[in-house]
Amino acid sequence: MSLLQTVGRYEIVGELGRGAMGVVYKAKDPTIGRTVALKTMRVDVNGLDGGEMLRRFQNEARAAGLLSHANIVTIYDAGQQDGNFYIAMELIEGTTLQELLLQRHILPTEEVVHLAREIGKGLDYAHAHGIIHRDVKPANIMITARGAVKIMDFGIAKSGGSMTSTGQVLGTPNYMSPEQVKGRPLDGRSDLFSLGVILYEMLTGEKPFVGQNVTTIIYKIVNESPIAARDLDVTIHPGLSAIVARLLAKSPDERYKSGADLIHDLESYKLAGTTLHATTTAALPPPASHEKTLVLPMRVVAGSAVRVAAPEAATVMRPVPLQKQAGRSSHRNMIFAILLAIVLLGTAMGSYAYYRTRIKMRQLEAEIKTDEMKAAQAAKPKAEPSPAASTAPPQAQLDPTPSPEVKQETENQIAPDTTVKVNSAHKGLKASTPTITAPQGELSFTSQPDGVKVLIDGAGNPAWITPFIAAHVPAGTHDLVFSKDGFVQQSRTVDLKAGRIIAVSVQLTAVSKLAVGSNPLGASVWLDGKDTGLVTPTQLTLDQASHHVTVRKTGYKEASTDANLTVGQTQSFSPILLSLDQHTEDGPSNNILRRLLGSDSIPEGKGLLHFRTVPEGATITMNGRVAPKKTNARLPVEPGVYSIDLQMPGYRSIHRNIQVQQGKIKNIDEILQKQ
Repeated sequence: MSLLQTVGRYEIVGELGRGAMGVVYKAKDPTIGRTVALKTMRVDVNGLDGGEMLRRFQNEARAAGLLSHANIVTIYDAGQQDGNFYIAMELIEGTTLQELLLQRHILPTEEVVHLAREIGKGLDYAHAHGIIHRDVKPANIMITARGAVKIMDFGIAKSGGSMTSTGQVLGTPNYMSPEQVKGRPLDGRSDLFSLGVILYEMLTGEKPFVGQNVTTIIYKIVNESPIAARDLDVTIHPGLSAIVARLLAKSPDERYKSGADLIHDLESYKLAGTTLHATTTAALPPPASHEKTLVLPMRVVAGSAVRVAAPEAATVMRPVPLQKQAGRSSHRNMIFAILLAIVLLGTAMGSYAYYRTRIKMRQLEAEIKTDEMKAAQAAKPKAEPSPAASTAPPQAQLDPTPSPEVKQETENQIAPDTTVKVNSAHKGLKASTPTITAPQGELSFTSQPDGVKVLIDGAGNPAWITPFIAAHVPAGTHDLVFSKDGFVQQSRTVDLKAGRIIAVSVQLTAVSKLAVGSNPLGASVWLDGKDTGLVTPTQLTLDQASHHVTVRKTGYKEASTDANLTVGQTQSFSPILLSLDQHTEDGPSNNILRRLLGSDSIPEGKGLLHFRTVPEGATITMNGRVAPKKTNARLPVEPGVYSIDLQMPGYRSIHRNIQVQQGKIKNIDEILQKQ
């Protein structure tokens, strides 16, 4: 798709990214000169999902447009032009929490608390205005270079309730609340459950509810309590572990009532210890038997239809209240014998019910897999064998069809952050059999150099390293990302037809690096007029181009350079930052007495440094060498730049970078501060 020039009144500057719903552009509002992120509804969206995508797109504009908060992405405008829908929103430069977790896995405690508080503030504001996000996950949390936190993508948000107009539940499996997967009415406590999943993941590096298919994940969300965060990592503060446990309570009534209550506990978790009113894993009551049967037809928004079913409930034994002991020993013994018999009978019944449940679960899963296999084989296109098949690289199966002889369990794989739709209108024991399997094709990948990692629609596989062939790819439009260490990442979009093979070849460009330092260290680094959020010393990975680099530090003059990088080259820029408020005299002092005594005389070809401190007697170090005199002193030096340190026991050191000119006096007057 060629780059648009304008959308509405907005002038397109460049493309920021592509997704299932459309393209996001960097654009400029010529009316007020503001740069925005312009999210557009792709014109070629069609099929059964087209209408729903459009409703979600319009819903995002309405929901987020009602909100104005520092922790929520601001919506400026929305409109439609020639069937192309768009939303103009705040342009945020930073990284998502999902990308941050992929890089670091576990975050420091104070950073976790900061991020959770900021997310909680945004959710509390949205809930107070009647808006429930319903898809809170790391991919929808943006963190700017300065540490600000922004909640994005209110595409499936709604003012209360749990259904879209199509009667389906939306969300991301790993982060959905129990009431959300059951299709029940939602309130803000559902979003807080999702925040609890994120908090658990930031602290432990693990998701609390995991599985190889949707069935397992949803069953665990409804029926199983995760291992306490502190049990996974004993360094996690018990107060934080208790907060996470309360957020992940199965019943909404046992969670925090609002984001404000959560923030209060986060701010005082060190004092609270284990006394927070948290619902720990040991204290969670078993769910009622009628809530343990969960059979939910599901399908992935951007993929083919899948069906999942959770096992039916096992009988839950209820404790029998003890009667008052009789006064006589014989009565006590009789009561004890009766209770023991009841316990043994109950244990036997529970074991039998559990056994029957497992048998039914396996039978149901076997039926579903057999039906899906038959449907897939019936709809699979029969392509003629290619004469070049013997020389083709090994194929990486994107969606393999299971063989009847394979005895081990084959499960429907989904990406961990895939948004899925759960049809809550059907509550029966068995799910209907799919009759249609999406048409498929193949993608053949090559690259220069080899060994490039490929992502297809955001999903990856260890086998997807060029050169390779991805077989059984659903027909349609796919977003491809190519990456390799030391090279600039590339993105492509392909339109795959059923039964066709598309050859995709890319050539990656080696990146260039710029090592940035400064004297003194700790200066902020600006690239092409924008703050990178980094401080010296650091290293920037840049594409092959010309860049303007500036380092800035309070109390010093900034320094800049133009870096013209070539492929694979590493350059360095480490300036000495000159101190501000330098006082320079044009020549020797006009004081006649000093001139007669020679105290202000400047030797030929040199400059003069005049040091004065209160108190006197500070040691002078210039460019790492100790001067022969202490303050107050006058020292003739060669013209040039000097890095100077003034030190005295019991006082704070002072660092200055100054430039000395020939025939001139440089005055350095400082008041030393006690430590």
